[in-house]
Amino acid sequence: MTLFVRRAGALILALEACYLLLMELALAVFVVDTSEIDHTDTAGYGGLGGVLFLAAEGLTVLLLLWGAAALGLASFADKGPWWARAAGFGLVTVTQVLGVWAATSNALAQDAGPDVLVNAVMVLFALTAGVACAMGLRSAARKTPLEA
Repeated sequence: MTLFVRRAGALILALEACYLLLMELALAVFVVDTSEIDHTDTAGYGGLGGVLFLAAEGLTVLLLLWGAAALGLASFADKGPWWARAAGFGLVTVTQVLGVWAATSNALAQDAGPDVLVNAVMVLFALTAGVACAMGLRSAARKTPLEA
C-alpha cells in the first residue's frame, strides 16, 4: 500500500505541475488583450503584482515537481539534509490541503452538475497526493528513508 500511495502521489503531483503550466500557456495564447479597447490599465502580468504572481506560480510548479521526484524516484528520495526534505514535503502537503479546500468550496458553491464531479475528482487526487506527502514528511522527520 505504501509504494502504491507514493507512486500515485508522485504521478498526481507531476500532473498538477503540467496542468498549471498548460493553463498558463493557454491564458497567454488564447486570452485576447482588450485593455486598450476598454480603456483600463495595462493587461496581462504588468507591474509588480504580475511578476510576483508568475514567480509564485513558477515556485509552485518547481515545488510540485520536486515532490513528484522525491516520492517517485528512489535515487532522489533521500538526497539532501533531512530538514530540507521535511520542509519540502511540508510545503507540498500544505499546497494539497489548499487544493482540497479550494475544490471543496467550489463544489459546494455549484449546483449539481459536471463541475461538482470534476471538483470531487480534484479532491480525491489532492487527498491522495497529500497523504503521500505526509508519509514523506513523516519519514523525513524521523530521518529514515522512504519505504519501498
